Amino acid sequence: MAAGGCLAKIDLYGPADRHLQATGTFHLHGSVHNVTFQDANGVVTTLGLLEAEGDDAMMAHLYLTPQGETAPSANLRFQFSREHQVAAAVLVALDKQRRIHSWMTRGRFGRDDVTLVHDSWNPGDTVLPPESFSYLPELRPALVESACAEVLPPSSVEWARVPDVGWL
Repeated sequence: MAAGGCLAKIDLYGPADRHLQATGTFHLHGSVHNVTFQDANGVVTTLGLLEAEGDDAMMAHLYLTPQGETAPSANLRFQFSREHQVAAAVLVALDKQRRIHSWMTRGRFGRDDVTLVHDSWNPGDTVLPPESFSYLPELRPALVESACAEVLPPSSVEWARVPDVGWL
């Protein structure tokens, strides 16, 4: 559950009559994959592939974008360590009043020997603190929920509001 409140997906920025399309960007074997999800099963399958074969040195994205629009209304950015089975995420969402809402995961699996970031372009400036680390299998349902549920942030892990973490 999120400390500081939740945001209904219907309140995300974009035309009210447009379906929110869940998409993702992932790094696998030296290539970048852009995926459009049709349902929760597609998210589960992609996350399984990412956990098994993905480049855990790179950050992954899950987007919610109103159909027909180019800019997302929400962006969940996460990174994981396969070796240590930890992951952390930030979620940025823009509401209909153009206010930015930002959350970061809160976990119990912080490690000083693991560095996770939420922006591959600025890794030194976007290090996720150890208190944001969750056990990787615990974060998976939150990633599925972020694509398919009606409220952000996903309730299956703990989140805390954080100051603006940057672009969508």
